[in-house]
Amino acid sequence: MYKMDTNFKNIEAQVIEKLKVFAPNMKCPICSTSDFILGGGYFAHDIQKDLQSRQIGGQNVPTIPIICKKCGYLMEFSAGLLGLLPKEEPGEKHA
Repeated sequence: MYKMDTNFKNIEAQVIEKLKVFAPNMKCPICSTSDFILGGGYFAHDIQKDLQSRQIGGQNVPTIPIICKKCGYLMEFSAGLLGLLPKEEPGEKHA
């Protein structure tokens, strides 16, 4: 089984390169600057099947936070869609 390093520190350079490819002309939607920093890790948004109770853990959407250095606006990019996480085949579970 293919195992990818998901420690953010170890893939920071790869994150920057992916963003240069996917968003080469990225500008802040608030102040229009092009000066950003990485958030230093991942956010993991838990998938909620029911809004009456809160489920912690289980399925989630890992994202990469990017912060505007001028105004602080926060953007998030899906780590999986940027190609930064291993793809899971149907029925396959990663350890």
